Amino acid sequence: MTRSSKDLRSSPPRAGSHFRRYLRKGRTRWLVSGAAGIAAAALIVSLAVANPPQAARAGDDHPAPASRQQDLSRKLDQALKRASADVGDPGIQAVLMKNGRLVWSSSQGMANRKSQTPVTDKTLFNYASFGKQMIAAFALHQVEAGVLDLDTPISKYLGDEVAGSHTVTLRMLLTHTSGYPDAYADPAVAPFMPFTSKGVGKRYDPDKPWTFAKINAGIHDPVKPGARQEYSNTGYLVLGRVLSKTAGGDKALERAIQRFLLRAGEVKPMTEDQVTFQRSERALRHFAHGYYTLEDNGPLSDIFTAYGAKGIPTDLYGLPFTDGLFSGTALGAAQFLDALFVRHKLLSPRTVDAMITPTPQSAASLGSYGMGTQRDVVGDRTWQGHHGSYPGFSSQGATDLERGVTLVVVANKFTVKQSPADVIWKQLAKTYATAS
Repeated sequence: MTRSSKDLRSSPPRAGSHFRRYLRKGRTRWLVSGAAGIAAAALIVSLAVANPPQAARAGDDHPAPASRQQDLSRKLDQALKRASADVGDPGIQAVLMKNGRLVWSSSQGMANRKSQTPVTDKTLFNYASFGKQMIAAFALHQVEAGVLDLDTPISKYLGDEVAGSHTVTLRMLLTHTSGYPDAYADPAVAPFMPFTSKGVGKRYDPDKPWTFAKINAGIHDPVKPGARQEYSNTGYLVLGRVLSKTAGGDKALERAIQRFLLRAGEVKPMTEDQVTFQRSERALRHFAHGYYTLEDNGPLSDIFTAYGAKGIPTDLYGLPFTDGLFSGTALGAAQFLDALFVRHKLLSPRTVDAMITPTPQSAASLGSYGMGTQRDVVGDRTWQGHHGSYPGFSSQGATDLERGVTLVVVANKFTVKQSPADVIWKQLAKTYATAS
């Protein structure tokens, strides 16, 4: 669930017959671009492009003068304070990086309102659909390694385990063109989920582990796969199953993702303290409680305590939820983006170029979605990234490719009307653009 800038048109998801569908689609932002998206319709999104892309222009590698840096930090601090007040002062982490260097960061608000525990730079937040960008990058890494093929039906990896496997390809999963109906709204799955059109699912248990088999009961034949772009959490759930199968199981996949992310640690090592998909006791000690309301101006509920969870709710992140696999700090998310888009530590420039190119299906509807990533325009700056929201949490992170600047905001609040992290991020992006 998101809002676009004035330069863009957006089509936010609607509640439909199951509120869960609305919330899960809220794991990310729906984003479109104008003329740039239309022009991109002529491009074929392929790793086998004939001409290598131009590397992102990272700008001046030398640090700004101290006085200029202090002025920028002061303005960002002020903008953060104003924007935070506008969305009810949630717990927040915000980070600005440039060319592998930490330029500015801030932590404010409460990680736990009841205990009055403040947010620090070590507090963990749910990334929600920002994680789609991360799992998409790992999938493309597997393509580069020759483990996966973008345009082979996924039956090569899954056999008949998943409906539509003989038609759907990896590219369709990555680009939201698979055509899979919403598995979370299916009667076989919805009763076990925390939110439906009638409230809490009748059989929701925040402590009961999930398996892909349980979700697969709600995955049915896709509708016209490849024909159009429609945001699909189900496609990313299937993507996770493909990755697990080809890695040799869930534990092997987790180890492979950890090794992949280690390359991004420029400011701090990319350990589980920075990015995690484990719902461990260590993660619980550092995790922000998430606060949400399902009605306009309604009271906030704590996602950790509302349904009696003994730890981190099992639907919040982690396998098998590869539509929102990761949690972590704002710095962890920023280091990932910087390594991906600026320093090219995770994928080759050629692969990144294919990843960020809007698909013809997306461009046909004035969209900007490529493979697990999309564009945003604030003022005269174009940012590449992804948004996310899930009850209790919201996130937004993107990179200004022309200048090598990455901005990330994570917050422990979600409402039906707005994504706090998105509102704050936009104000910070405007402030940076005018101050730099």
